[in-house]
Amino acid sequence: MGSILNYIVDIFRGQSMNNSEVTKDLITLIQEKDISQAMEMCQNRDLEVLEAIKEYDPNLHEVMSRPNKLRKGREPYKTEKLPRRWQAYINEVALFYLLGQPIRWSKNDPDVKDEAFDAFTQFLKDTRFNTTMRQAKRIAGAETECAKLYHIYRNEETNKPEVKVVLLAKSLGYTLRPMFDQYGTLLAFGYGYYLKEGLNTVEHFDIQTSQFIYRCKKNNKGWEVTTIVNPTGKINIIYYQQEKEWEGAQSRINRDEQVDSKSADTNNYFADPKAKVSADVLESLSDPNDVGEVIRCFGSDSVFEYVTPPDSVELKRFEKDILKESILNDTFTFNFSPENTKGLGTLTGEALKRAMAPSYMKRDNRKEIYEIAVDREKNLILAIMKNVTHIELKAKLEALQIDFEFSEPFQEDIDKKWTAIGKLYNDGIVSLETAIKMLGVTDKPTEEIKKILEEKQQNQNNNEGNKEDDQSSQNNTSAGQGNQRGNRGEDNA
Repeated sequence: MGSILNYIVDIFRGQSMNNSEVTKDLITLIQEKDISQAMEMCQNRDLEVLEAIKEYDPNLHEVMSRPNKLRKGREPYKTEKLPRRWQAYINEVALFYLLGQPIRWSKNDPDVKDEAFDAFTQFLKDTRFNTTMRQAKRIAGAETECAKLYHIYRNEETNKPEVKVVLLAKSLGYTLRPMFDQYGTLLAFGYGYYLKEGLNTVEHFDIQTSQFIYRCKKNNKGWEVTTIVNPTGKINIIYYQQEKEWEGAQSRINRDEQVDSKSADTNNYFADPKAKVSADVLESLSDPNDVGEVIRCFGSDSVFEYVTPPDSVELKRFEKDILKESILNDTFTFNFSPENTKGLGTLTGEALKRAMAPSYMKRDNRKEIYEIAVDREKNLILAIMKNVTHIELKAKLEALQIDFEFSEPFQEDIDKKWTAIGKLYNDGIVSLETAIKMLGVTDKPTEEIKKILEEKQQNQNNNEGNKEDDQSSQNNTSAGQGNQRGNRGEDNA
């Protein structure tokens, strides 16, 4: 048993030493201003990213390089080049299933630390978390990687620290260079970009570790390095990496575009009627380029007939249908065409899930990536708040426990949901507190319950007061009637 424990300790000690050595090597290169060598230590996925960008952009598709057809004595025939946006469609559907509705945040203990949780949710709004999250997922699905930089700066007008979220991606002009150890732990993150400074375009490369931020700038003599202490104690960058959303379907997408383009060429070629005629008939025409209304034929071997396109409509339609089905099936993408969604409006949420099972499978697959990334982003936000923007709430933020979950892409009918929850409460199956939590109408269920009970007590007191007033009024009326009868008796006497 002791040997096993020693073995485990040695493993973690080795991991710590490896991490320390790698980070030390990186920092040494930075201190020596050998930034180019420091870049080489980081992960480089430029080839995969550029390939994905090429496939995502219709103007860069293979079909766009179809050669034109040479014609003797005439200008080359320009072949049709008809790309499609299958990649964008597949990517947007995947984005809809994962982030079509905002991520839901909640506290483990909803009865305490409201101030800290309110500050957290306000931070999300101020930094446009939902928007940047969707943008990052869209780019990562299209390019296989993307990052969000939490840029911390001081507002010159208010002299207070503020945070701005910046998206980093190849298509946005950034080069991403994360550094991981053998266990997938992010040790450092570098990103390159170019800035226009005067008449020159200057290369920059920033590197972040948990302790320092190195801002590197290239000049004629080499690299200038400015070192800044990292105030959060964490790398202020969230890195998203996934496979392209249309992974495995690119060959069929290429074929689909080729079929469309060749069909268009055929239609162009036979758009004007073409006739097959024998020489004697051709000589009888006043203009060989025109076909007259009356054709004179001589002899039993004379020929005049229109040429039909050498095309099989049924075969082409069959291939197109197979390509469409296989592209969607291979990428676990639901077909949202009008024909395919006619009867979905009457289905409940569970029935929709069954009808769209492949897309929900893909959603669960992506959650394996993005749950980890969002959890790290949550921890980074809390670190920024505790150490930079909300220092006065540090103690409360450290005690704050926050959970999150990805919302369902299709929202159930709210009225039906509320009716069902109300019935559960009225039947005594769930408590008032559980019912309010299930409704999700407030982030402070305890306060809401208190208000409900107070209003209920107030209404009950008002009802009892009204009853007393009614009883007093009835007594006064009866007494008045008795006095009237007594007075009438005295008058009669």
